[in-house]
Amino acid sequence: MLIVLQIAEIILPLLYAAIFAVYLRQFLTHSERGDRFPGSLLLYGTLGFHLTYLTAHSVYLHHFPVSSRAEFLSLVALCIGLVYAFAERKHKEANTGVFFIALIVATQGWSSILMEPSTAHPLLHENPIYGIHVIFTVFGFTALAVSALYALMYVLLSRQLKSRNLGMIFRRLPPLNTLENMSRLSTICGIAFLGLGLATGHFLAVYVLDDFSFMDPKIIITYIAWALYAAGYLIVKWRRLSGLRMGYLSLGAYLALIASMVIVNSFFNTFHSFQ
Repeated sequence: MLIVLQIAEIILPLLYAAIFAVYLRQFLTHSERGDRFPGSLLLYGTLGFHLTYLTAHSVYLHHFPVSSRAEFLSLVALCIGLVYAFAERKHKEANTGVFFIALIVATQGWSSILMEPSTAHPLLHENPIYGIHVIFTVFGFTALAVSALYALMYVLLSRQLKSRNLGMIFRRLPPLNTLENMSRLSTICGIAFLGLGLATGHFLAVYVLDDFSFMDPKIIITYIAWALYAAGYLIVKWRRLSGLRMGYLSLGAYLALIASMVIVNSFFNTFHSFQ
């Protein structure tokens, strides 16, 4: 089994690199894709292979793939691919794929380089609820990151259209309305998955670990950050905001969410180091 896993770790970045080449050709030629774009079929098949690899990896090592940087990176690469593939299939637009596949190639390539035959892990990483909690959370943050990238594309393309000086890259991007819809769809997925991640983490802390306090500032800030993000989306939907305002809000909300997570984790890691 170990040999099979190691072969898969070599094959995965090569498969994604081949898919990147197909998407790059699509992006440069801007040909009509229809429903038979070969890159999509290759991507779906590789994502299935990637999911099978991570499942086999977890079964063989008896823990969810979150115990090392290499495992985490591979999970992130899979999440990026699944979120992008869902958005592409929903809106039938492949010309943004080259950017996301490039991220997957880099992330999975780094993972394959760092991957070790075995990984020491805490017993908690064998708990199914913990595994589900981490997977939901990673999916949530990844989907919100994809949404923010679509929003960035929207803002840049909008500015280029106003300047009436489109470069080749901007000429290949889909219409503004499509970018906005793809960003909106990714945001919905991100909020839903991150909410499920917080809920399962709450359940794990209360009923499994018996280590939960409503007065923990780290927990409070995490819940507030997610609630504000979700509330912001609902307000945008209720007020029917779109265009540049939607793009800037999406980018700002994601950066604020990530900043709050980084600040909280850094503060508490520093605090505990002095204890």
